Amino acid sequence: MDTFETARLRMRPLDDSDERLYCRLYMDPEVMRNIADPFTMETAQRSFHSACRQQSVMVRRWIIHEKAGQLDIGLLGLLPDEETAEIGVMFLPGRSGRGFATESMQALVDRIFIAQALPRLIARQAVAANPPVNRLMTKLGFRQLPPDKPWSERNWELRHDEWKARSLPDGVTVAASND
Repeated sequence: MDTFETARLRMRPLDDSDERLYCRLYMDPEVMRNIADPFTMETAQRSFHSACRQQSVMVRRWIIHEKAGQLDIGLLGLLPDEETAEIGVMFLPGRSGRGFATESMQALVDRIFIAQALPRLIARQAVAANPPVNRLMTKLGFRQLPPDKPWSERNWELRHDEWKARSLPDGVTVAASND
């Protein structure tokens, strides 16, 4: 799973050149208000270097690049755990409300399930009272689950069979991909 695109966005794998954007996202109080306390510079840098070391076929973080403005605007993540993976997205201030979260997350969900790489995906919310995230997850077809971590107030799940029933017209099948 390397670079992939949507109509307005290009998602490319996180690399060593992305430290400034990564740290900016994790240190910004507005971005982090519904995730966790903002990181210090030192913590953000440690997290970035760890994220770069973890890049592999399955553990992935992508920089979200807006094609029209030629700007890197966010981070998309896929973190596997046994037969599932947690997905998430975050954007620089001023980039929300434009459909970028839906567009990037839907593209990732579709890639995972078309490739039949995992049977289910999850997302966790640190703050349940977050209407934009609740709408996003519902729009993507995820269903609400009880929290499973001490810091999580709400979890979401989407299974391959549920995605397939929502996404594919009757009679259309999905062939496995080797990318």
